Amino acid sequence: MQIDEDPNWQDPVIDYLASGNLPTDKSEAKKVQYKATRYYMHGSKLIRRSYSGPHLACIKYPQTLEVLCKIHGGECGNHSRGKSLA
Repeated sequence: MQIDEDPNWQDPVIDYLASGNLPTDKSEAKKVQYKATRYYMHGSKLIRRSYSGPHLACIKYPQTLEVLCKIHGGECGNHSRGKSLA
C-alpha cells in the first residue's frame, strides 16, 4: 500500500499556530483559523483540545502505522466501536 507523505491537513494549522501564517486564499484562511481553535502547540507537537477527556496528540506517518498495528494487533484490547478505538 502506498502512503502519501505530502503535506496534510495538519501543516496549515501548525504553520498558523506556530508563526501566524495563513493561506493566501481567504476561504482557506478562514477554514484554517476555525480549525485552529480546537488545537494548540506544545513544543513542536500539535495537540487537540478535548473537553470531555484528555487532550490528544496529533500524529503523522510513520507513527500512524505503528499505532494502527498496535490497536489492531490486540495490544489495546477489544475495540468494537469508534469511541473505543479512538
